[in-house]
Amino acid sequence: MALARMAEAQYDAQFSQYFNVMGYYNPGYAGVTGDMNMIGMHRQQWVGMPGAPQSTFVLADRPFQIGNTTIGTGFSLFTETIGLFQNSHISGQFAYKQKLFGGTLSIGFQPSIASVSFDGSKVHIPESDEHDAEDEAIPTSKVDGMTFDLNAGVYFTHKKFYVGIASTHVMEPEFSLDENITTYIGRAYNLTGGYNIQLKNPLFELQPSVFLKTDLQSFQADITGRLLYDKMFSGGLSWRMNESVVVFLGAMFSNIEVGYAYDLPISPILKASSGSHEIMLRYRMKLDKPKTGNYRHKSVRIL
Repeated sequence: MALARMAEAQYDAQFSQYFNVMGYYNPGYAGVTGDMNMIGMHRQQWVGMPGAPQSTFVLADRPFQIGNTTIGTGFSLFTETIGLFQNSHISGQFAYKQKLFGGTLSIGFQPSIASVSFDGSKVHIPESDEHDAEDEAIPTSKVDGMTFDLNAGVYFTHKKFYVGIASTHVMEPEFSLDENITTYIGRAYNLTGGYNIQLKNPLFELQPSVFLKTDLQSFQADITGRLLYDKMFSGGLSWRMNESVVVFLGAMFSNIEVGYAYDLPISPILKASSGSHEIMLRYRMKLDKPKTGNYRHKSVRIL
């Protein structure tokens, strides 16, 4: 029986507003704000290119106090279509928090049920002597597989800065799509950090940040600068190395925050696409803080 292993590719979605959905990349982020958060993000990548990625992510998280211990918890749903593939994750998040060096260290884990499907009914094989329409490695119908996945991460917040490091798909899960085809998700790593700079005018804050991703085969770096006005309106720019320039806009009204990002390609992709669009919606519910002071201060980055 033939066994075909489909090529591995970088699996994790590319969100330009990574600073708003850090819980997607690092489970140590769960419960960091001290409030209950519900956030949704949708990204349409490379508009105009057939089969380009479309990603949707939904997350709810909050902290719980158990005695003197603070635990962050979260639940998330993720789905992405790329060409004839569809990837989905249903995940839970758990993060243990400890006061350290005047800040809070959070160690998190994210167990998931992951699924991958491939619609072989839409595969087009040209009729020629060089192509085999009966190749067993190419399915002729929709096939799918499901498996267990695990992410882990560490996240540290202070009054003026944050830093986080995480690994996704720690166990490199493998999927059996049918008796002939398997595929897997390669392990990946990410590192992020940011700082808040209070300008002379108290209404303005500058928020520089970086986000690095690698699967040890490819590397991606986002360098971002955002300006916040009166804790209500924000805008900024980001440079994704050798790929795109990103423009951000955001606004917060009471407990609701909205965000938008537009990616302008600076690579040859510009010949085939007008760019990428991303929208974000978040609702925050204030929680009663314990008198122990576990959340007496939190990073001013977390607004």
